[in-house]
Amino acid sequence: MNFLQKLFLVTTLLLCTGTSVLANSGVAKAIILKGKVVAVNPTTKETVSLKKGSWVNEGFVVKTEPKSFVKFLFIDKSQMNLGPKSEMEISKFPRKKAGIITLMKGSLRSKVTKNYLDNKDKDKSKLFIKTKTAAMGVRGTDFMVTYNPANENTALVTFSGAVAMAQITEAVRNIQVNQNSLEKVVSGDTAVIVTKGQFSGVSPGKTSRATTPIKINPGQLESMKSNDGTKETSDQSSTETKAPKKKFRNVIPPGVDAKGFSNKSKVTDQVETVIGKSATNEVVEKVEKEKAVSSADAPPPEGMVNKVTGEIAPPAGGYIDLATAQYVAPPAGSVYDAATETYIPPADFGGYNPDTGNYENSNYTLSDDGKFVPVESPDRAPASVNSDGAPTDKGDKLAVKNEPPKLAPLDKPIAPEVATDVDRVDGAGPSNGANEPSAAIAGFDQKDFDDIVEDKQDEIDETLSEAEDERNEILNNKTRVRFNINNSN
Repeated sequence: MNFLQKLFLVTTLLLCTGTSVLANSGVAKAIILKGKVVAVNPTTKETVSLKKGSWVNEGFVVKTEPKSFVKFLFIDKSQMNLGPKSEMEISKFPRKKAGIITLMKGSLRSKVTKNYLDNKDKDKSKLFIKTKTAAMGVRGTDFMVTYNPANENTALVTFSGAVAMAQITEAVRNIQVNQNSLEKVVSGDTAVIVTKGQFSGVSPGKTSRATTPIKINPGQLESMKSNDGTKETSDQSSTETKAPKKKFRNVIPPGVDAKGFSNKSKVTDQVETVIGKSATNEVVEKVEKEKAVSSADAPPPEGMVNKVTGEIAPPAGGYIDLATAQYVAPPAGSVYDAATETYIPPADFGGYNPDTGNYENSNYTLSDDGKFVPVESPDRAPASVNSDGAPTDKGDKLAVKNEPPKLAPLDKPIAPEVATDVDRVDGAGPSNGANEPSAAIAGFDQKDFDDIVEDKQDEIDETLSEAEDERNEILNNKTRVRFNINNSN
């Protein structure tokens, strides 16, 4: 072997060794990567820049920079997306036991494979996600966890399946973390099960246990679900915030209890004329079964507090701020939407970006300690104030308009309120800016009734469309069954 051949062989061996540093016992492979992502060796403290195809070992810490993300495929075929400005540790990931992932900062979106969940013990967790203040036992397939080390808040949203969540106490933090200890935590009396479309959070100092699962703003939920974590979470004060795509119209007459007026009219007869009675019965049975499961033991949408057990269910319909891991609960006076059984926060409480699902507010920034801080802008004139700081007569309206809202307490349910406006867009305030409780039913004219009829017709049309989709799915399933039987030989 001549010198050039020897040199080539040595170079090849060195390259192979260099690329396999993370692959010797790798448990996760980067299949999609954007921006700067690094893995830190816990023993040597060596930092390695990751690229597509890189393997990461058990025990390594993965960090993403702003506008960066990484999608991992684990050895159990599960997928995890680490969002921008996030940090996680692959604490344990054995091949035959549940893995343990520690989220140290930012957001983690995970999709656990159904095969991974298919074992004899359905009540045990198949994957554990933990933060400093919360433990989650994954029994579902699609969810997002956000952790903010500044306030130690943990927020969880489940898009599919179920995830058990419990607040971690100081005593638990000091014990050795393993699968058995975490299983005890997420199976304890204070744990909650967060199912499809629900949110639960942990806020040390405000909660003694994970909050009772509730619905968040339905528009934000859908936007978050469509964002697999690869889209950048922009600043709360972003001027690029888009108006919510889905419109919610509150057609309850002024002065009437919104929940009491709610009437879910039956549209079964109309559906039958389109898809037939047999298919309609199957659709109705499926819908009722799903509603029964989702509403079982569900807290009231206005929230509830049990001072004996420490259970807290904040009002439903608020937003999740992914930047601070806080829940922006609807305050008193929020309009109730009977269709979604959630409350719609006022306009000054912000909204969400329909592309990323991130909470945004064009006028205020939500700080880690739960305060709305006004955004200084050259286009915004300051309010006129006296020497004592009180608004002058001249600037009174502007001062009131620019007065920051206060984050609604998690442990304060919404008292029964009456609707005070007619038209309302999801995430926006009253269309005319009015908030007159004195507006009585006497002012409810024919146009208002026409609006109700129009909305009910829209509801029927939407139900018919959904029913047709259900019918097509049922027919397709039946066709597949027949096809499989005919071709079984």
